[in-house]
Amino acid sequence: MTVRSWFTVLTAGAVLLCPASARAAAAPNTVVITQGVDADTLDPIKTSVTPSANIQGHIFEPLAWRTASGSLAPGLALSWKRVSPLVWEFHLRHNVTFSNGDPFTSADVKFTIEKILDPAYKSQQISRVDTIAHVDAPAPDVVRITTKRPVPLAPAITRIVFIADGKYWQAHGDAYMAEHPIGTGPYVLAAWRKDDEIDLDANPHYWGAAPPIAHVIFRPIPDAASRVAALKTGESDLITNVPFQYALGLTGGQTTRMTSARSVRVLYIAFNTEKPGPQNNKLLRQALNYAIDVPAIIKAVLGGRGYELGEPVPPNFFGYDPTLKPYTHDDAKARALLAKAGYPDGKGLELTLNTPQGRYNADKEVALAVAGQLQKYGIAVTVRSAEWVTYLRQAGQKQLVNMYELGWGNNTYDAGDTITSLLTTEGGVSTYSNPELDKLNDEARYELDPQKRAAIYRQAMELIHEEAPWLFLFEFEDLYATTKRLQWNARPDEAIYAWEMHLK
Repeated sequence: MTVRSWFTVLTAGAVLLCPASARAAAAPNTVVITQGVDADTLDPIKTSVTPSANIQGHIFEPLAWRTASGSLAPGLALSWKRVSPLVWEFHLRHNVTFSNGDPFTSADVKFTIEKILDPAYKSQQISRVDTIAHVDAPAPDVVRITTKRPVPLAPAITRIVFIADGKYWQAHGDAYMAEHPIGTGPYVLAAWRKDDEIDLDANPHYWGAAPPIAHVIFRPIPDAASRVAALKTGESDLITNVPFQYALGLTGGQTTRMTSARSVRVLYIAFNTEKPGPQNNKLLRQALNYAIDVPAIIKAVLGGRGYELGEPVPPNFFGYDPTLKPYTHDDAKARALLAKAGYPDGKGLELTLNTPQGRYNADKEVALAVAGQLQKYGIAVTVRSAEWVTYLRQAGQKQLVNMYELGWGNNTYDAGDTITSLLTTEGGVSTYSNPELDKLNDEARYELDPQKRAAIYRQAMELIHEEAPWLFLFEFEDLYATTKRLQWNARPDEAIYAWEMHLK
């Protein structure tokens, strides 16, 4: 069995594709999923945000899926192999159509990749395909991808790329596509009422087996207590980002249960070094890393449900350096470095710490805890929060100064995606530039020998640790709760797929 078998917004503030009525969570063959935020777009190749991808992934499909264990399994591609040092060949499924009846062919794969690579399109997913030189479609069921240099990881599938209908897209344009998605997946969009709910119905023309759940509703609720209340009252079947203080009650609840997974997501606070300010001083960045007590934050804010890190990726990733220890809280070092940086006892140092609210588990609370610890050093820290869509736009435009909190979920289990996206000069969501790191990362991404590649990443991680472009925080343990009528278990990549669910 294969995996999956996996705004011109209207003035009323909603995108409606058909009349929609509210469906209760207990309705027959209907599941209500509550994330902390709404989708920022239904364009499958523009954004790189997990809550949006969880919705898009019901409508669209990639060439290959990630299983819960992290391995690759066939999606729209049945097989792939390297046929020459630079060329990878993919053989596609036959008799697959988009939900509007358009046949799926290699031309759609070519269109999708070239669209992401188009600089004018400004896709956040460019790091997923930027090793690609060009794409050929020699037959309707064959795609050949030529890379710039030999690469150790197959292009376009290591990180999920949803395949769009090229014919439909070219006929309607980018803005229309963001609100009226057409994919090959097991569901179709029935309605989108922005910041209220997204309704999905099983695709009657789906090429694979019919999904076990006929109707899926995604409802965003930013407030954690309100998400818990929605679960308890039966208004939701599944909620994300459960605060640890609710976990025991939900575990032993009459109608609720908990499920969790050690996450591939890392939470960090980046320094925006593309803008003027004290954050451009490396000694200051190091001082702030020594000033914060990450284990204390994990214990107090997350109830111990997190894993301290001193580098950008978790231990189970290729490229992780086990010899590189986290910055430990050291009062003397923090004060000495503050003085060397020109801010003895924090005098004259004013910083803004930006944070989303509702996107990650206890995101604002973590930011407040960090600010509280820094203020003990005489540093004036202002915490500024924003709702997710606005915050994401500001982060994408690199407007958040001096510091900003973000999480990065990387299901490739490889350091390349994280460093390329977050810490290189051309990274889509990077506010740090270092030519030496750019060079090391480029070498590692194209190195075929695993031992040499690991050695290059060790150099990169040492440089990142020393330069301290982030306040290094932790890897999450993701906490979910469901009603007992729903059978589903958490995945480490935060993916939520209705075809992996069953109702009792």
